[in-house]
Amino acid sequence: MDISESNSKSTTKILFIVGPTATGKSDLAIALAERLKAEIISADSMQVYRYMDIGTAKPSRKMRNLIPHHFIDILNPDELFSAGDFARLGRRLIDEKKNQNIPLIVVGGTGLYIKALDKGLVNLPAIPEGIKISLWETYMDRGLPFLYENLQKIDPTLAVNIHPNDRFRILRALGIYKTTGKPLSSFQQQHRFKGSSLQALKIGLTHPREILYNRIEKRVDWMIKNGWIEEVKTLLAQGYHETLKPMQAIGYRQLTEVIRGKRRLASAVEEIKKETRHLAKRQITWFKKEAPDLWINPDSKSLSSEVDSILMHLNFHS
Repeated sequence: MDISESNSKSTTKILFIVGPTATGKSDLAIALAERLKAEIISADSMQVYRYMDIGTAKPSRKMRNLIPHHFIDILNPDELFSAGDFARLGRRLIDEKKNQNIPLIVVGGTGLYIKALDKGLVNLPAIPEGIKISLWETYMDRGLPFLYENLQKIDPTLAVNIHPNDRFRILRALGIYKTTGKPLSSFQQQHRFKGSSLQALKIGLTHPREILYNRIEKRVDWMIKNGWIEEVKTLLAQGYHETLKPMQAIGYRQLTEVIRGKRRLASAVEEIKKETRHLAKRQITWFKKEAPDLWINPDSKSLSSEVDSILMHLNFHS
């Protein structure tokens, strides 16, 4: 199967490489892109931001010069970007590359970005400014744990899939409820992400949990050793405040506390590893529900044999 071709005018074949953090998705995507002469779409909600390189595990500039990558370093950390923005711009890019007969590989661990690109997003009403202001004042007065408890009461289905520190999604979900009187999960259930116009082949990467957790711990240690603290210091010096959504991401929040003298580095590193393990668990749950067409355990074979397995799978499904 040539993933740059389509079966009809309404469908586009595209390869997705998905899975939890630290499974080697980027390396596999680059190896496949070299063989297929493809370009890569990064489906990572943090890699869109400039100046946040080490903590987001971006592919090296050498790799990005070798294989064109899209949606990396497209925004400053104080700019907003949503799954809807990603889907809209991603579809436009897919159409553009299809016309140029250039294959695309989507790689990343941000499940909602991948789902939005593949199947579209729920059409939600705008939240009135007055409700936004009211929720923000409550957040400033009572704190995020109070708002998260409210979300658990009004929309437990959604709350299970939102991290208690994800201020943006908590405020948005509460805003939708106050605007409509309905939980956000009810809109999502009605939509059910049906009607994809992409003929997608999804490859899922996985590891046994013990191996995955060991890879996570080693990667965090490598990031600290190779300048992650200096990266955060530079962001703060550039005026990117610690309350910005990207600065609240795993690692950036804890290292900011170290820089501010609020905690010791060893404590921060342990919490980063713990939260990253929890993130990996949530990603595993998400992608299991999405049921990739082929699961690969990278530890069970070499990178070249992984590439060969996928190419054989592509040919088999031509």
